[in-house]
Amino acid sequence: MTKTIFHVVYGLHVGGLERVLINTVSRMPNDYKHTVVCLTSYSDSFASLLPSNASVIALGKKDGQDFGLFFKWWKLLRAYKPDVVHSYNLATLELQVLSALSGVKVRVHAEHGRDVYDPFGDNKKYQLLRRLVSPFIHTWVSVSTELHMWLMNTVGLPNSKTKLIRNGIDTKLFTPQHKPSDEFVVGNVGRLNPIKNQTLLIDAFCLAAYRNAEFAQKARLSIVDEGESESILHDHITSKNMAKKISLIGLREDMPDVYRSFSVFVMSSIGEGIPMTLLEAMASGVPAIVTDVGGMPEVVTGKEGIVVPSQNADALADSLIQLFESPDLLNSFANASRERICKYFDEDKMVSDYLSLYNQ
Repeated sequence: MTKTIFHVVYGLHVGGLERVLINTVSRMPNDYKHTVVCLTSYSDSFASLLPSNASVIALGKKDGQDFGLFFKWWKLLRAYKPDVVHSYNLATLELQVLSALSGVKVRVHAEHGRDVYDPFGDNKKYQLLRRLVSPFIHTWVSVSTELHMWLMNTVGLPNSKTKLIRNGIDTKLFTPQHKPSDEFVVGNVGRLNPIKNQTLLIDAFCLAAYRNAEFAQKARLSIVDEGESESILHDHITSKNMAKKISLIGLREDMPDVYRSFSVFVMSSIGEGIPMTLLEAMASGVPAIVTDVGGMPEVVTGKEGIVVPSQNADALADSLIQLFESPDLLNSFANASRERICKYFDEDKMVSDYLSLYNQ
């Protein structure tokens, strides 16, 4: 018997959450019919990655509070009568009230991370909203232990309604391939957004180059993706006179090869869940330096890379120099990175866990 699942997101564009959605849907049995409902809009090229048993609908939400959105959502629910509604992150949460009123049998809400307006999850208004909507949700999913504990201890949700499902990736697609090089390539992949704090990464790279002449000669920084901070980052690079050493290279379709070109992968975020790009880089045998936020310390334990304090350019610069000067440590981290992702963050378990939720 075919089961209809609604996946509700703010928009379907390039991003970690959206890639989790697409990868999960693509791996599910064909007797599940998926509809991705976007509050705002979607990218045709990104939507084309969905399998043939999935469709996309955009509700065209207006800026600010758009009460017409609830009417559109109600009409969709009555027309499609989904068996499951799976909403993603705070912007979609309120729609679950109407899902319950329309008789949807399984209602799942997932917290994949926080945005720049509430990076630490301490906004009392947002916490209250989650508590008020909680009776209409069967299961709250968190993608990291940090988010899981926050939902229970700070938001105040019962343990019986929360479930930890860590993000997973296709470890057969992202694999190591050693390429000897005289260059030391520092890589970062993530949307250009203040919460990713690429400005700090640029500052740390410049500090490392200032402190170590050989690093200044051999190292370069590649930042992959696009986003609203692109012009700010471009101006920041120019102000540092580092345009020859630091590149904003936009979106790339050959990501397995891009990861393999990195010597080290760095995430300087001020808030995260479990970043897909971190998992992909480590599965590709690239050691990581990450800030101690969100679920990243769950991925990088100290055997696979280095965890540094958030918003600390000095510590990040020191870690870059440490790995640059220690090829044996770099290789040890690289081997351990691949091993950890294959053991704990493989896609198969993630898909199996979501299937169990949908079939409850």
